[in-house]
Amino acid sequence: MDKVDIIIAGIGGQGIITMGRILVEASNLSGIKALVSETHGLAQRGGAVNVHVRIGDVLAPLIRKGNADYLIALEATEALRNIDYANKNTIIIINKLVERSVLPKIKMLSFEEILEKIRRISNNVIPIDAKKLAIEAGNPKAMNAVMIGTMMSFGKLKNLVNEENILKALRTDVNRKAYLSGKIKIEVT
Repeated sequence: MDKVDIIIAGIGGQGIITMGRILVEASNLSGIKALVSETHGLAQRGGAVNVHVRIGDVLAPLIRKGNADYLIALEATEALRNIDYANKNTIIIINKLVERSVLPKIKMLSFEEILEKIRRISNNVIPIDAKKLAIEAGNPKAMNAVMIGTMMSFGKLKNLVNEENILKALRTDVNRKAYLSGKIKIEVT
């Protein structure tokens, strides 16, 4: 059986842990083993959060650095913080959202500066305005569902996890609509 290693990164309050649970639930509904592990930065809204999701023939929940198949960043700066997990073949889906750090006196990079640095690492970078698509779907908190939709459009996840089970795991019509809006065709750059 094939396997997929996914790093989901963002900040507290973006639904990163929920996104990991949705992927695990959809995998289990598809009859595929999935493991998840999460790390939290600050225990309050705005702190760094990352989740490791391993689907398929896997024995441990943590992904080795340089081995992620997907790096999903709901906040752009968090893509840079987790870039060590990527390689030139990693599909990096990066939300066009840059949030100001909760720490004082931190120099913020623009989205374009972040994107330039990310493109030096991977040949497969997909920028997406997940917040805009989530708002259009009816809930700005559904950015995680948009990102799952985009993930299912590229790479080997779509061949491993049944889409109907993703839709079941999303649970609400707004989340399903956000998921479908994320599946728009985007040229990999």
